[in-house]
Amino acid sequence: MAAGFLTIFILLFSSLDSIANSNLTIHMFQHIGLFVGGIMFGYGLEKFLITRLLYLKKKSFALWRAFTGVMKINSRTKGFAFVLVLPTLVFAYWHVPTFFDAAVTNPFVHITEHLSYIITGSLVGLSISAVTKRWRWVLMYLGFMQAGMMGSMWILWPSYFPVYSAAQNIQMGTALMLFGALGVLLLSSQLLKALDII
Repeated sequence: MAAGFLTIFILLFSSLDSIANSNLTIHMFQHIGLFVGGIMFGYGLEKFLITRLLYLKKKSFALWRAFTGVMKINSRTKGFAFVLVLPTLVFAYWHVPTFFDAAVTNPFVHITEHLSYIITGSLVGLSISAVTKRWRWVLMYLGFMQAGMMGSMWILWPSYFPVYSAAQNIQMGTALMLFGALGVLLLSSQLLKALDII
């Protein structure tokens, strides 16, 4: 939980945040970092709260109700509502050029964007235990694959985010494609084991 909080704090309150405003590649990886920091925070929070449900209910009924509500949704959907559906919608929304450019040019929209990545990541962390180990590997693999595919698309479409130059779009696309390819490469053998192929 502390590692997730520290990651989010550094990404938002260090000089990295001001650099991200002028560098598309750093901006994109800041978003990934906020999401991953949220996951770490949410995972730690779930492990902390799950053993203290009665105490939580006595101290804060609203928090207890919210937490058990998330657990009920996870039970019904095997974790996929918060681990797959919600992140897909959030990432898709913020990568529509109009919304992405608005976040770059409007500080209030930018704050909303960052909060959505942190909250979505935290809900993933709270929910990851409900997803089977096999599906966790599949989802991680698909996430890296999607990152690589999006990166390659931005290389071929260098005006995708008009608020940044074509050179910055190409640089970010290349970095994201390599990031996705590296992730796929590193996860391939583990995925084949999880699927009982090797």
